[in-house]
Amino acid sequence: MIELGVFLMLVVGGFLGLVITQSFFSQRHWRRIIAEGDLDALRASVLEAFETWRRMRPPPDVPPADWRALVSAELIAADTERCRVSLLAEPDIRVVDGVREQIGPPSDVARRSAVRMAERLLYDIPLARFEAVQVDVYAEYRSSEGEVESECLLTTQVSRGQAVITDWDDDAAPAILKSWSTREAGSSRDLDPGVGALITADADAGTRANGATPAGEARP
Repeated sequence: MIELGVFLMLVVGGFLGLVITQSFFSQRHWRRIIAEGDLDALRASVLEAFETWRRMRPPPDVPPADWRALVSAELIAADTERCRVSLLAEPDIRVVDGVREQIGPPSDVARRSAVRMAERLLYDIPLARFEAVQVDVYAEYRSSEGEVESECLLTTQVSRGQAVITDWDDDAAPAILKSWSTREAGSSRDLDPGVGALITADADAGTRANGATPAGEARP
């Protein structure tokens, strides 16, 4: 029986080793393909990361509204050095003493989620290493005619060099954004994230088919 147990352990260990080895060589292969400029593979890697985040259980320390903003991420454009995404922010509504209360407006959620998303894009995309990222955060509202419209609440850009010296504290989101290249909507509500964009929207049909929002266009 002892010999059988040892044999089974060796078989299981060998199988796990084979799986890990195959995964290592597969990742190295795709990293090389992306580094050589295969943008389709790069976009697929980013979109796969988005889907992985959507399947995750929300972390207990992340407000529900912030998590919904993060999993709403849509890829606008990406190349081997830059990535630009859009998010959709809602009011920060939580249950306090058994009662649903609005803790903060969408702009608060936009600031926190923009910082969280920038960190994820720079460090949590397995096969990509972006040198700079841009996050555009929108809010939706219903017009007097009953149609759903959108407005850009903020847009921010951060380089990897700036990220290195960033103190990734969720409570410091407003201060963090001020240290980056950030613009927020004013009373006129006419913020165009396409002005001075880090990277413009991809014109190919493949990116549009994946739900990206071109620069300067309202989210549906």
